[in-house]
Amino acid sequence: MRIAAEMGGQIGLGASNDHASRIPRAERHLKWLFWACAAGLAPWVVYLYLSQVPRAPAHQTHLLAVGLILAIIAGILLTAWTYSRGLPLSVTAASFAATAAFIAAWFRTVTQVGGSNWAESIPTFLAVVVAVVVLCVIVIKGDLSASAHVRWLPIALTIAALLLVPSLVIVLAVVPAAQTAHHLKVAWTGLDVFEILALASTGFALQHRPAIAVIPATITGTLLLCDAWLNIIPTTGAARSEAIALAFLELPLAALSFWVAAHGELSRRSRARVRDSELM
Repeated sequence: MRIAAEMGGQIGLGASNDHASRIPRAERHLKWLFWACAAGLAPWVVYLYLSQVPRAPAHQTHLLAVGLILAIIAGILLTAWTYSRGLPLSVTAASFAATAAFIAAWFRTVTQVGGSNWAESIPTFLAVVVAVVVLCVIVIKGDLSASAHVRWLPIALTIAALLLVPSLVIVLAVVPAAQTAHHLKVAWTGLDVFEILALASTGFALQHRPAIAVIPATITGTLLLCDAWLNIIPTTGAARSEAIALAFLELPLAALSFWVAAHGELSRRSRARVRDSELM
């Protein structure tokens, strides 16, 4: 019986090793796609900066802000839940929440759209965003280094999510449906530059450091989702039709990025379990 058990353990380890190595090999072939997308997006950034008007009317700004805030809250709560239970995808959830918070802060600050007329609304929102990003970085760093879980982190994350609820209520009650978006050249060019960096970083990680590809891949997917949302919701007429057409490129690439992130995290944990078993 002992021999059979040992053989079964060896078979199990072999299966885990095979699964852990097969997924990274498949993902590394995708590096060329991410690099190609980054290279192809670069000329678009130049064109966008030259052609984008400095300001324009934005419609459904309350819906725009609500969608971003709900995405941040969902990401934070998912991070707290997966981290507290030691489940996979905590790094993915934390990367998503931090990126969504950053982009929401970026567009609200630069375009001055989606907020109330209260003078302290932007500084208060930025303070919550900074807290969210810091907490998510702690989750990512701790999970990647396999350090002991910090007991207060899930509570702190939940509090950060609750702090965003008043902002959600204010947006629904106070923010007008139509506003003027300012500094659009900076806002959109900045978002596309972030996407180029994220795409290139994902390709680089898949080539050289597959274990951390989960972070840039999640950031890439989140940026693409936010880009589609910010393109479609506040526009009307022909601009919305163009944004919807562009989403047919953005959303599949976002889905692929999240697939790379999820499988990368699962394979990383599988390899960690194999190493732990070998040490035992």
